[in-house]
Amino acid sequence: MFDWRMLLESAVGDGRYRMLRNKKTCERGHQKYAEQFKKTQAPRNILLCCPAYNNIGDHAIAYAERRLLAKTGRPLLSFSGNMTELLSCLHEFVTPEDIIFLQGGGNMGYLYRWEEQYRCDIISLLHRNRIILFPQTISYDDSPESRCFLKHTQTVYNRHRDLHLFARERTSFARMKQYYPHNDVRLTPDIVLSIDDQDTADFNQRSGILLCMRNDVEKVTSNATQERIERAATSTGERITYTDTTITDDSAISAERGEHLVLDKFAEFRKARLVITDRLHGMIFSAITGTPCIALNNSNGKVGMEYFWLQDLPYITFAEDVDALESLLPDMMNIADTHYPAEYFMRKFDSLTDLLS
Repeated sequence: MFDWRMLLESAVGDGRYRMLRNKKTCERGHQKYAEQFKKTQAPRNILLCCPAYNNIGDHAIAYAERRLLAKTGRPLLSFSGNMTELLSCLHEFVTPEDIIFLQGGGNMGYLYRWEEQYRCDIISLLHRNRIILFPQTISYDDSPESRCFLKHTQTVYNRHRDLHLFARERTSFARMKQYYPHNDVRLTPDIVLSIDDQDTADFNQRSGILLCMRNDVEKVTSNATQERIERAATSTGERITYTDTTITDDSAISAERGEHLVLDKFAEFRKARLVITDRLHGMIFSAITGTPCIALNNSNGKVGMEYFWLQDLPYITFAEDVDALESLLPDMMNIADTHYPAEYFMRKFDSLTDLLS
């Protein structure tokens, strides 16, 4: 498959190409964002590609990133939404001393192509800056479209000489090393595991089982299997409640509202006796709140891959299938004390924090 547009983007630079093709969008963004840049002095931390959509897990990632960057003492600018609107301001106001950070998560690949395109635009435009990609999962399939787009990202990424890519599990680490051999690739857990102040619940106050299950393109659990999980949970005698790490509101979500959603979800998890989930951040929220959890996989396997970091926590376990879940359930219901070792996990991010100074 050959794409003339991507060939032109590679020749001109993705960011410059997008600015030329979207002049009105860039002008509108300049009016919206210029004052934020003018009011802060370099060197700054500039966090880009933050979520404005309804995924609480991604808002938790942004929340953890902002907390981590605040510790550097540099001014922080954080932006979400359509990154094309921001390109003119980035081109005009960013100095070589500014450090650029790109949102972590699980959207490297063709499935969420526009998120990856935003990154290509920014990386190509800010070639003088240190750019750090917070921990990500990468997944490209074998379709011609996906292979073509991957090749384009390789051109963009490998041209940048101060680009640092963080994978949040070993499979993505190996893929990034293979795909982007000219970039610095490192391995850390998901950045939400750097949150150190949520394990505060009294176990005597916990009750009920939370079922936090996917209902989107990454879902692999059939309706019949989900019904079987619900029957197994009900058999414990505990009250069963469904929850999710997404909300149904499709309006743009600000950073402030996103933070409230995240902290409310943490509080919900801290009240539960047990969580059963096929959501990656369902498992991670359980870990940082000290909540017993049985995790199942999703379509791209990222839950199981991230479990590598949590396998030594006695209150977090992974079930390959519903048979394994049923056998694990009695022991998990008997856990009466937990502790999240925040300092231990913070050391896992040393290779990231070393780049922040």
